[in-house]
Amino acid sequence: MLCLCAAGLAWMLVVPGRVIGGEAAPAPTPAPDTAAEAGAPSEATAPSEDEAPPAAVPGQRITEQGEVIAAEEVEEPDLAELPLSNAARVRLDSARDSVVLVRGFFGAAATSAFHGTGFVVGNEGFIVTNYHVVSEAVLHPRRYRLEYVTSDGRRGRLRVYAVDVRNDLAVVKPEQQLDLPALRLRTDIPRAGARAYSIGYPLNLGLTITEGVANGLVASGFDQRIHYTGAINSGMSGGPALDAGGTVYGVNVSVISGRQLVGFVVPARHIVPLLRRAHAPLDEGRTPGQLRAMVAQQAQAYETVVLGPWDTESAGRVDTTQQILGFRLPTRIGPSFECSTTGSSDAPQGLEAETISCTGRSGVLLLLDLEVGHVGFQHRVLRAPRLAPLQFAQRVNDIAGSHRRQGSAQHVAAFACKDALVSLDGFEARITTCARQYRLFSGLYDLAVTVASISSDERAVITQLDLRGVGFEAGMQFVRRFLGAMQWNP
Repeated sequence: MLCLCAAGLAWMLVVPGRVIGGEAAPAPTPAPDTAAEAGAPSEATAPSEDEAPPAAVPGQRITEQGEVIAAEEVEEPDLAELPLSNAARVRLDSARDSVVLVRGFFGAAATSAFHGTGFVVGNEGFIVTNYHVVSEAVLHPRRYRLEYVTSDGRRGRLRVYAVDVRNDLAVVKPEQQLDLPALRLRTDIPRAGARAYSIGYPLNLGLTITEGVANGLVASGFDQRIHYTGAINSGMSGGPALDAGGTVYGVNVSVISGRQLVGFVVPARHIVPLLRRAHAPLDEGRTPGQLRAMVAQQAQAYETVVLGPWDTESAGRVDTTQQILGFRLPTRIGPSFECSTTGSSDAPQGLEAETISCTGRSGVLLLLDLEVGHVGFQHRVLRAPRLAPLQFAQRVNDIAGSHRRQGSAQHVAAFACKDALVSLDGFEARITTCARQYRLFSGLYDLAVTVASISSDERAVITQLDLRGVGFEAGMQFVRRFLGAMQWNP
């Protein structure tokens, strides 16, 4: 991570393997050119590998071989040859005036309830940020207000003009015109391994830049995300992700918790269509209920990708099912699903178990603490050769009944459940299907399904399937397709 504050203030640079901090230091004084005094080669001689290349005149570049070429012939600026801190400083200084702090306040409170980052694009004064940064103000416009703070301390009110819930993007605009420079956008994806930068306001530490590598689009995912190897800390959401030339290639969006330097960036190509929809403030002529319905509709459009027919071909050569003790069970049902298998033995209880856990890389943030569009499931295959049939049945019932159905009562109603005995492919099963509706988002439901086989006295499968924030009919179609893929061939 590189954290660089304004000139004259305390600064800190953190790069792999070293930490540098202190007060802003003056530029180093160059050492005397003793080599020239000792009769070293003249300026016409090509520089050695340890010497910096001579400075080019405006409009020209000098290659490593000393050849002078036109600047437009260079694919990227020559920042790759600069030390890490210098390159980051150049990018931060160039973008500083275009990046703003975005803050949200509850009612008339003087302290902020949440904050993120935004940056200016285009010539109409629009600011791009993440949807989740401004989601409270979108869904509760009468409770929350938004404010910007520029790098030179100016502040004012913001209004939301357009949102893209699936790609976690929003377009906002100051109520009063700001004379801030816009950042350039590129709609292509940087090549994997290209140097990249992320800018934002993390944890009230001031404007910060981190340096890393853009690793191209994530190969397996429901959405387009660029993998960024660099720090994206809380508060940097919505900030610009820059290439080596200072052009915005994406928007900071998320980081995987518990995994160092694994961040994701929304490609800038999604900004352009969103700007076309930014005609007027969203709360102009819309009630809070209509705003929530608009957000729910965007979330339900996302579910067609997550809950649609299984893309078995794109899943690769890995089988979409796995067989254990005669049970064939759906596992990697698409390229965006990750699965793991563990084993355990509970000797006192006489049980042996293999557990397969699978999760789809999906999810849309409707609020900071509310993610929908999630799919996850777990299979537990049990074997108990030393237990009596009634003892084994009791253990299966206990495990099946322990399915934890989580969710905040603030967002969802209580579950309503229904039990049924169902004939699946090769075995009988007791199935419990539970559903609950979202309070603010009409048409969205959580579905929790538990399957317990009852056809054998010494082996069984217990499957728990969870769908969060999906349409009821689309969710039930997925459940039926999932159950139809379960088989037992003793």
